[in-house]
Amino acid sequence: MAVETALAGRRGDARPAAGAPPRGLIWSAVAAVFALMLIGNVVSATGSGLACPDWPLCHGRIIPPLRAEVLIEYSHRLAAAAASILLLVTIVATVRRSGAPGLRRVGLVLLALLIAQIGLGGVTVLLKLPNLISTAHLVNALLILAGLIAVASASSGRRSPVPKLARLTRAALPVLLFQLALGGYVRHAGAGLACPDFPLCSGAVLPDHWLGVVHWTHRWLGVLLLGFFAHLAIAGRHTRLSAQTTLVVTLALLQVALGIAAVLFRLAPPVRSVHAAVGYALWAEVVWIAASAGVWREALTRAARGPRLAEASVASP
Repeated sequence: MAVETALAGRRGDARPAAGAPPRGLIWSAVAAVFALMLIGNVVSATGSGLACPDWPLCHGRIIPPLRAEVLIEYSHRLAAAAASILLLVTIVATVRRSGAPGLRRVGLVLLALLIAQIGLGGVTVLLKLPNLISTAHLVNALLILAGLIAVASASSGRRSPVPKLARLTRAALPVLLFQLALGGYVRHAGAGLACPDFPLCSGAVLPDHWLGVVHWTHRWLGVLLLGFFAHLAIAGRHTRLSAQTTLVVTLALLQVALGIAAVLFRLAPPVRSVHAAVGYALWAEVVWIAASAGVWREALTRAARGPRLAEASVASP
């Protein structure tokens, strides 16, 4: 048994963290949160955010008026309720079943983020979609998605780390989160056409007003990140994460192209919706690579390793 344990460690075989919640449950929660974010993006792209002007009811009713914009907003609320229940079940399973203190801490952080997300959703409506709170609502959702993916990675097993990819993704994650938050602010502040042309901004190289600066920064930070993710894909060649790093640079390229199209097509709702959806997918994939490469490996699985090492030592002659 001791020999088998040692060999498994050298091969980097996947082993779930002790007591990790069921994979099916975790991935269902990931899918639910991602779908909820997509619906929320449709709400924003179609300008339906105040179609239900009160909260938690809609026009003072449980069953809202049957109008298109109301149904779009109300579907987001119903999806939020379903995703919250699934997320809560996942959190309870993570906290109660996990043998790793790191995973339990992630579960508690997810619980705090869920409570904050519900509060931010209500405040966003009651205060008539303030830009910063709406942006905070998006950032909080991205953090929830990241936490779930980290738990999913731990439940999928411990594999040998990929140090170079771990370093690159550790550097990329805060910048990408800032870029997505900036994109959210651009959308909520109505700055999507603050630079109405491309590649210039109102015919100038540099913008001359605040919303133009925000838009310009978001635009060119996206181009810089595309270059960074191209480097990530090159670094990921000949590793077990080569397919994932290739997907990241593909998503980044598509994201930049959709950003340009959003300006050229004057913020057409379908283009805006897909642009945001690809951004969320890019975030999820980078988080997955970071977790798989070993960014949080020790923190999430350290306690789970103890019992296995103890078993190996007992089994040794």
